[in-house]
Amino acid sequence: MALEALPHPLLPAFFSPGGALRANALQAYLLSLTPAYAPYAPLPVVRLFVLSEKDWRARLPYPYGLPFQHTGPEGLILYAPLTYPERLLHRLREVLLPLGPPPGEIPAFLDLNLGHEYAHALQVAWRLRTGARWLDEFLANYLFLLGLKEKRPELAQELRLFSAYLARLNPEKKSLSLYERRRGNLESALWFQAHFTLKAWEVLEKDGDRLLKSFLAAAPLDRRKGHRLLLALYPDLKAWFAAFGLRGAP
Repeated sequence: MALEALPHPLLPAFFSPGGALRANALQAYLLSLTPAYAPYAPLPVVRLFVLSEKDWRARLPYPYGLPFQHTGPEGLILYAPLTYPERLLHRLREVLLPLGPPPGEIPAFLDLNLGHEYAHALQVAWRLRTGARWLDEFLANYLFLLGLKEKRPELAQELRLFSAYLARLNPEKKSLSLYERRRGNLESALWFQAHFTLKAWEVLEKDGDRLLKSFLAAAPLDRRKGHRLLLALYPDLKAWFAAFGLRGAP
């Protein structure tokens, strides 16, 4: 069965049968952030797909469940599940068990992080992707928070609470070098994202949009240029990243 659509010039949504309400809610959430980004550079067209497991598997080679951003010949796309599979929620509950109850519902937290994936799409459109995973993820967290803090401050606080909660994890693999090579697990991925979010919050509290304006002025970025500019703006980050064990940090 063909997908249904919710047209929009910037964020059209396409969804599996039965997904109209969810697609509309996710589309509205992302659109609520766009006014925070519009003053900085032209906003790209980003298509949102909200898919059942059957439609997901017919289109994508990745496991069903976690929202993600994809860039290809067809443009910028965000994928989100119609429902979160119980196997994914069980995995997350197992990882979080030592921390006690989370500060919110896990599916709501996963939906919230669709805004992080939208920030990745902006990075691509604005030529801010560097090719260094740690730097791209840090900047995506910064962009995501910039939008939330300006347009959805209540959700920014939810993200901060969840990040402080996840930062208490104690994964075996805490090396940023391993993170860069994607040689970690779910626990270490959550732990790194939490620390990146908390540090990005500090940067925003200190300087607002200074980092974004500086990066846009220097675009297109690559690994070397992005690294050099970040440390020129925030020399103290060198020691912070070094604490994660990345040789020649960050």
